[in-house]
Amino acid sequence: MILRWEGRDLVSSIEPESAPEVIDSWLVSHGVVAGWAHHRHRFAASLPGIDTEEFLDAAYQACPEHGRWFPRAEAHGGQLFLRLRPAPELRHQTVLHIPEQCDPRSRPKTKGPDLAVLAQLRLSAQGLGADDALLYGSDGRVVEAAHAAIAWWEDDRLMFPEHSDQLPSVTVAATREVLNDTGSRPISVEELSGGLPVWVGSALHGWTPVTGWIGAEGTRWQPATFRCPYSTTQVNDLIGRR
Repeated sequence: MILRWEGRDLVSSIEPESAPEVIDSWLVSHGVVAGWAHHRHRFAASLPGIDTEEFLDAAYQACPEHGRWFPRAEAHGGQLFLRLRPAPELRHQTVLHIPEQCDPRSRPKTKGPDLAVLAQLRLSAQGLGADDALLYGSDGRVVEAAHAAIAWWEDDRLMFPEHSDQLPSVTVAATREVLNDTGSRPISVEELSGGLPVWVGSALHGWTPVTGWIGAEGTRWQPATFRCPYSTTQVNDLIGRR
């Protein structure tokens, strides 16, 4: 179902004629949205010339109270839309593909303009048996995944890649609020995929452990098994996922 914002109400709409310029998606689980304030802020910050407050209030109210849903707010020019979608099946572990090309996005700090490019990266990864693709800069430093944030455990501390081309992650922001001692630093693809306990985090799936890697040439390997201070399930509970 597609709804268009008419200034005071959401009304039924046909498919927009253009690709979205800005989007934001969130998981609704039995009426509960984890990190809703962060989603609101990220969407509004990407549209400085548009008042999104009442639209987002209406979008929240339009979400069903039962079941799992994955709605998406979209901006097409000056028009705002809400796409109501049932949530796909959630996964509990992730295999990451390391593509041959570095991060191809044109506007990495905004969610939306590179939607088609990222979808193609994920499709290519899935064709090899992976769930998502790793994004890295021309210097070989990790940025994030095509559809998720990246984290790893280091000396009992949850760490995040430090890179100037990251999309602000709602999952990371929510996690920093509940775990006192997190950190960040630059990390290379080789180091990240070389045996560290790595997590992937998104609004849809929450945090999931990386259980396998697929290289650019199709080589496959698994990370070593580590005992971490928290499990992905525990952190997902802490950030309000149900």
